[in-house]
Amino acid sequence: MSSRGSAKHDERDAEQSRPRCVLHIGSEKTGTTTIQHYLSRHRELLLTSGYWYPRSLAYEDGFVHRRLSDLGRDQKGSHAEETRDAFRQEYETAVGDGVKTAIISSEFLHSLIRTPKAVGAIRDFLTPYFESIRIVYYARRQDELAASMHSTAIRGGQTTESALAMYDGKGHHYFDHLQVCDLWASAFGCENLVCRIFERDKLVNADIVDDFASIAGFTPDTEREKISSNESLPLETMRALMMFNGSRHRKNKEFRRVLIAKGRRRGGKRVPMMTKSEASEFLDRFNDSNARFFQKYVDPSLAKNFSRDFSRFPDEIPPVSAEELLEFMFGKDA
Repeated sequence: MSSRGSAKHDERDAEQSRPRCVLHIGSEKTGTTTIQHYLSRHRELLLTSGYWYPRSLAYEDGFVHRRLSDLGRDQKGSHAEETRDAFRQEYETAVGDGVKTAIISSEFLHSLIRTPKAVGAIRDFLTPYFESIRIVYYARRQDELAASMHSTAIRGGQTTESALAMYDGKGHHYFDHLQVCDLWASAFGCENLVCRIFERDKLVNADIVDDFASIAGFTPDTEREKISSNESLPLETMRALMMFNGSRHRKNKEFRRVLIAKGRRRGGKRVPMMTKSEASEFLDRFNDSNARFFQKYVDPSLAKNFSRDFSRFPDEIPPVSAEELLEFMFGKDA
């Protein structure tokens, strides 16, 4: 065989030996943490089936691949070089062990990566390592997304009264599924996007891990404990946290943890701080883009539109008295 023919043969062998990549980009508030917890806790089990969930793209003791989204935002910093070197070394070991599929997951790819330049930087980083890259994106109804994000914001220290304020804080791109997918499709191709709808009846076995596993191709552990991460907080807990967040004690992280844990123990009704009419009107802002998103990116056999069920939203947001809040914050558990 000529040297030219040998070189082409080596190139084909290298191409065939490269694993494929499943790149999970979110969106936020669609069970991403639950998926990531499963993948990180089952790393060794996944490896036995040829699936690799990298450590090098997460920060120390982390389970989300935040380093990749940071790489997209800053391609030349010292952390970028550190990430590249660590990933290359881990990749070589994984390929040597016979890995066939890499799974990378970061919801920050949805929330923080918003320009063609940033998406292109991620594509250019990953492409040399993989035979193919498949983008997985879960879309949640926009009013539900805002309500869930509001609960997270209150947990983190905000005092914002209405969940609708999340739109101004996060910006339009965060909520526009068509815009997000068009951005990623411009770099990776429409044919490489897999879009699912984050509604229980549209997920495999009504379970986010099972649904994601069906896309990635692995068989999830049927004996696993099913945990839902970052669940919305009950209304009483939300109100107590808002009062605490506005006080001079708001930097007391331990008391914040106590309030959140107490709210989980006591339970209570999870009432979004958005009325039915507000939720419906907010969703209607996206009618045109949602229609085009479904037509362009969603398998019609799975879904043709978001549900229009607003039953979990209140007609009016129920009040919580000062006495009830003080009892919740400083009283004993029942």
